[in-house]
Amino acid sequence: MPTMTETIEEIVELWRLKGLFDDDRVKTKMKEMKTNMLPDGSMVGHFPKWTCVIDENGYTCSCPDHQYRGTKCKHLGALAKSIKDSWDKEFGGDDDKNG
Repeated sequence: MPTMTETIEEIVELWRLKGLFDDDRVKTKMKEMKTNMLPDGSMVGHFPKWTCVIDENGYTCSCPDHQYRGTKCKHLGALAKSIKDSWDKEFGGDDDKNG
């Protein structure tokens, strides 16, 4: 099973390769999202209608796209990108790779 860090990086890379971080819908989701970290280290993204979680067990989102299709939805993409951006800012990550 991948680590939480590997899961976040995998989601970010998938969305980056698809060019979806340039999509206005994803940018809007990132602005709407409120994030917090739970005591167990889980990262939670709260959106107006949905909630997503990335933790050591993987990821989930309450939106229909993820629930019924099993996709790595735009909410998970926004949460993963937000976490990765925070890490890069704090620890000096590779900005060129993550566009």
